[in-house]
Amino acid sequence: MENRIGFLVIIVVHNVAKLPDLLHAWQKIGVPGATILRSTGAYRMTTWLSRVGLGGLERLLDSEDSGQRTLLAGIEDPDLLARAIAEAERALGNFDEPHSGLLLVVPVAQVKGLHKTRRRETPTPLPAAVQPDWVVRRDTPIEKVLPMLLREAATVLRETPLEDVAEVMLRVPGVQVAAVTEADGRLVGVLDLHSLANDLFFRIMPEEFLRDITDMEEMMDFARKSTLRTAGDAMSEPVWITQGDTLKEAFKRMHDHRLPGLPVVDGRYHVIGYIDLLTLLSCCVGRIEGPDGGPGKEQAA
Repeated sequence: MENRIGFLVIIVVHNVAKLPDLLHAWQKIGVPGATILRSTGAYRMTTWLSRVGLGGLERLLDSEDSGQRTLLAGIEDPDLLARAIAEAERALGNFDEPHSGLLLVVPVAQVKGLHKTRRRETPTPLPAAVQPDWVVRRDTPIEKVLPMLLREAATVLRETPLEDVAEVMLRVPGVQVAAVTEADGRLVGVLDLHSLANDLFFRIMPEEFLRDITDMEEMMDFARKSTLRTAGDAMSEPVWITQGDTLKEAFKRMHDHRLPGLPVVDGRYHVIGYIDLLTLLSCCVGRIEGPDGGPGKEQAA
């Protein structure tokens, strides 16, 4: 059998809570697998040993709070490698910032055992639907109907003042979720119109928000709102749609996050457009159809 060449991706993860998100994303894009090792930094180990002596070394390495994990993954395809790195930067943050971890990519001369033969699972049959043709439409890939769904996104940077975010959204009517990006266009968060309005109206009429406070948690939220100044301060975790997602997956993401629309990103999480919930609904129920009877062009009234 011909020996393959590839790459070994090594990631030192400082914030272990972010690891499940990365592993799920890697699985979705097709990374063959990953190995997770407990690890600790040399400086921390030196500090630990100076306090408790050599006998405490085993206790440090066995501790659930050992501070970090090291992730190993073998990848052959350069395009998949680029997507895996983009996922790591999205899930774990900018590796150039302090306490963010470390990412290394090492060329590997030979790769064996990455691809295992797996049994195919029998898919669970769908329950009977009220509208069978709608069930067919929901599995349509976004890319097949992208020209009919895609519209210009409202894109802002982390440091954009909130009042300027409102102006950007006004220039693209119908877009109710702003995409917050890094300077290179990579998505790092979203800010929906409802949250933006609350944050801005808080400055105009704070007494309306004070009236609703009934416990300490709401008081803390009131205090938090008083510090919000930029898109980066007010944004929530990034949520997105890719061209490879289906109409069903796009709706589920909007529904789960209670958002009226979502940015569309490419394989490296650069924002390329926006899809709103109403247009998505029209496509699924047949108000927009293509030449083959599936989703495509808008029906004549």
